[in-house]
Amino acid sequence: MPAAIPIVATVAAGVAAVNGATGIALAITIAAQVATQALTKKPSLDAYRDNSERKQVLRAAASPKTVVYGRTLSAGTLFFAEEQAGTQTDGEMLHLAITLAGHPLSSTGKVLLGDDEISTYGTYATYEVHNDRQTADPYMLANCASWKPDMIGRGIGWLRLSLKFNAEKFPSGIPNVRVEKFGRPVYDPRTGITGYSNNAALCILDYYRSYLKVPDSEINFDQFQEAANISDELVSRADGTMERRYTLNGEFDLSENKASILDAMLAACAGEPTYVGGKHGILVGAYYGPATEVITESQIAGDIEIMPEVSQSERVNTINGTFVDPQQNDSEVDFPAVSVSEWVAEDGVEISQDLKLRFVTSEFQAQRLADIRLKRTRISRTMNVPLNLSGYRYRPGMYVKVNFPSLGIVDVEMRVTDWKFGVQNGVQLTLKQETADVWGDAIGKPITRPDFTQLSPGGAAQPQDLRYTVEEIGQVVQGVLSWQNVGQVAYNQVIIRRDGVPVLSIQVPGSFTRLTGLLRDTYTAHVVAVSYTGGHSPEAYLEFSIEAPPPPNKVDVEQGYFAITLIPRLAEITNVSTQFDFWTSGETRLADASTATVEANASRAGMGAMWTSNELQIDHTYYWYIRTINAFGASAFVEVAAVCTTDTGDLLDQIAKEISGSEAFRNLERIIDTSTDAIIENALANDADVQRRRKQDGKVSAEILRIDTLILTNDSAYAEKFEQLTAVADKNSAAVQQVSSAYADLNGKLSAQWGAKVQVDSNGQAYVAGMQLGVEGNGGNVQSYFLVSANTMGFYNPYNGSMKLAMAIKNGQVFLNEALIDYASITLAKIGSWYSANYVPRQTGTMMSADGSFEVNGSISGSGRLMITNNLIACYDGAGNIKIKLGYLK
Repeated sequence: MPAAIPIVATVAAGVAAVNGATGIALAITIAAQVATQALTKKPSLDAYRDNSERKQVLRAAASPKTVVYGRTLSAGTLFFAEEQAGTQTDGEMLHLAITLAGHPLSSTGKVLLGDDEISTYGTYATYEVHNDRQTADPYMLANCASWKPDMIGRGIGWLRLSLKFNAEKFPSGIPNVRVEKFGRPVYDPRTGITGYSNNAALCILDYYRSYLKVPDSEINFDQFQEAANISDELVSRADGTMERRYTLNGEFDLSENKASILDAMLAACAGEPTYVGGKHGILVGAYYGPATEVITESQIAGDIEIMPEVSQSERVNTINGTFVDPQQNDSEVDFPAVSVSEWVAEDGVEISQDLKLRFVTSEFQAQRLADIRLKRTRISRTMNVPLNLSGYRYRPGMYVKVNFPSLGIVDVEMRVTDWKFGVQNGVQLTLKQETADVWGDAIGKPITRPDFTQLSPGGAAQPQDLRYTVEEIGQVVQGVLSWQNVGQVAYNQVIIRRDGVPVLSIQVPGSFTRLTGLLRDTYTAHVVAVSYTGGHSPEAYLEFSIEAPPPPNKVDVEQGYFAITLIPRLAEITNVSTQFDFWTSGETRLADASTATVEANASRAGMGAMWTSNELQIDHTYYWYIRTINAFGASAFVEVAAVCTTDTGDLLDQIAKEISGSEAFRNLERIIDTSTDAIIENALANDADVQRRRKQDGKVSAEILRIDTLILTNDSAYAEKFEQLTAVADKNSAAVQQVSSAYADLNGKLSAQWGAKVQVDSNGQAYVAGMQLGVEGNGGNVQSYFLVSANTMGFYNPYNGSMKLAMAIKNGQVFLNEALIDYASITLAKIGSWYSANYVPRQTGTMMSADGSFEVNGSISGSGRLMITNNLIACYDGAGNIKIKLGYLK
């Protein structure tokens, strides 16, 4: 018999009840990992596995839960294997345990070993499928010494497979194992029954409730019932048989992105999620007409946005893609391309899009979905319409008639595809012109779009949303007149009038023009759209003013964390859009605020409605020069002297908050784990190099542990060096730990960390001292940290052969023996005695003694001086003669 595979695995009771993405937690010996390397494959955590990967049995110490909906044929995860005890002989038994799903299955079908059904192996292969067992499998307990009573498998589906060795039956060793699975039972709100179904709408409803954790109070069950009914409709296949309209069959791992899973499930039914009135729903692909509601011009509450044609990038005429074909061993294969030959001829070239349908197992369903995608992409005209509160009754999926006669749009049937509501903004609707033919089953046949507008031939619609704004290009500020055209136009005739007299007339092929050189005054803008046949639209009209802006009448300075924000204010509202131009000379004040002086000696920070300057020093004054600009010109500068101030207590709180959010702080505050078995187990799971020396005698033990870890993913790299010394005496322990790590990823996140800790654990209480160096950041925001933690900190200076304590920190207080400080900001000070550096008794400087006596001397060279003490005021002339004396006169 070939070498057996001695795998010893331990599974905690309720192995499948683990929360999150990790469905099974087990420990596999290193020998077992090596032995099964050629027979199984390791899973890729946090990654999508396609159908070809799901056919291969995986082995894993930890793997994500697998969720199955509908019917699928796939493998599972090998989590236990043990051979029969004794010598290796022909007929020896090997027992395997393989997870099929992270939940109970509705049922299972055929079991394949390689490409053959298990029944062809006779007595050489037996199996049993377990679904949410509540007690340990008695067969495994009786035949596997390593299978323990707490190895149960609650809440999961798993397969027990027993193989009897035979060289003829197993010439290449253990074959790959695949099982036909019928997925998790799902709830049907139409009947109130929970059971097996591959109805696409019901599977998506279960995903919302079970994995997106949406409570029933936030689910629109009526909409899901309607979607389930549509999904159950019978449609004809090209081979003359019938099938249900939308089924969903497949599986996924919970480590995959939840939004990507939902998108793939929705693709199986041409579905769209909805969220209206605080409830989640779904619209599967179907025609929900004919329209009974009408939207009129009286309901419009803002500017309409019309996209009469799809963009060139979406003007496709062919859809290619893949689905999972049960006729080809459940492989992912291409479905026949769906193409409209008339559209290919119209475009002159085939323009295609790809459609991946991982949850579709019918070639005909795949083609129907591709046909819907093609027609919706190709022909949909779109309108964004703001409505007053009367629009509250419209909902996504509804068909409505749009009646805007001023735009030539009369009773055009459109579908509501998006709905947003706000008390102040009313209702925002997105409408698409999707006819019933879009949802028909005539695959690859062109459809005719009804007319969108009834404008007379050669006519043009009035330009919409005419406005005058300010635009910055380099250092030049210009006025911009812009509008929106409805439909195709040859050009726009623009006339600017002052007092009714034209001052500017231009033809504009686009939808905006820049205006410069206009004098200060009030103007009117007139825009007329001209069609390719020469027809003219109604005139769009706007009144605006051009005037030089006033300077800011004041500038508010808001304090931040080592930052200030400057907010200029204007005394009057200007008709033309204005901005502010910010310049700074740092801590140097300019001679004046004239334009010439500022532009020659200051630096331009930027433009905007406000400006924030960061990385400033506390209690330093910074000089700013600010002016107002608009389309006509710029005002004079105003000077702002801004002091960056922050209360010391608040500043420490802010610094503490910043530090506590860093990786360096989290490393510093973490206590040392003296139970190293879990550390070693985690290191082995990450394929780390582990070196361990350990001695034990009764209740005392000593250990040295070194771990080197290297982890690479598709977009990140991580390296760590870990060293720990541990000494244990009964329930007390002492430990020394040093950890170095480096991390970098393609998103710009970086981290370099080094830390050292010492710790004693006495009678259950841990005492830790440590220090941590760290540099970390994301993008251009990088911070470095040097952190120290200890009950008592001392800084010593060797002096004359002894250690002199220069500074100490204890109980949250700092103690200095002697200090020379150049500049200090102190919120509250308690000082015994002090004197100024130039103090000479009764001559110069200032002194204050702890006994309450003080002396202040002030002088002007050649003009005399003044002295004030705690009991005397004296005034002297330039020759030193006393002129005035008050107080104690002796």
